[in-house]
Amino acid sequence: MPKSEAAALDKLRFLNELLGCLSDPERTGHARRALDFVQREHPEDLARVSMGDYVDKLAQLHLGPAESPGAIAFAHWHVPRLEVFSPLWIRQAIVSEMRKLAGSREALLLVTGLRQAVSAEGRYWTKQREAQYQRVRGWIDDLTCAWATRGSRLRVVVL
Repeated sequence: MPKSEAAALDKLRFLNELLGCLSDPERTGHARRALDFVQREHPEDLARVSMGDYVDKLAQLHLGPAESPGAIAFAHWHVPRLEVFSPLWIRQAIVSEMRKLAGSREALLLVTGLRQAVSAEGRYWTKQREAQYQRVRGWIDDLTCAWATRGSRLRVVVL
């Protein structure tokens, strides 16, 4: 299995365990077995289907349909690769995702691909890239706090 597919599978496993803390542990076991099956029997599917589709299916398994009463609201933002990260671009993307979570008592915002977007493919992780990553993380944290519904429990996870 190529390194990128293995890293994607590791992120899905981590997310499965994290979402398991918010839902029924039995679902975590089912998802774990499904991920093991995909890795063993259909590793080529990991390359064909987008990571976002896997994340959304995993969240739906754990959190249930968004329409169900008492469900934890969920939003997923996959950061695309760009040359420049500007606060306005980040603001627009975060505000768009936070609107999906508006009015929810409990919510989870998942951000994926930030590290890959900051670092060009095949490049080393440098102090300058680390500083940029931390700056963007700060923007995300500030914006989510500003747009969160008062009194809600918002979790922000960056993978």
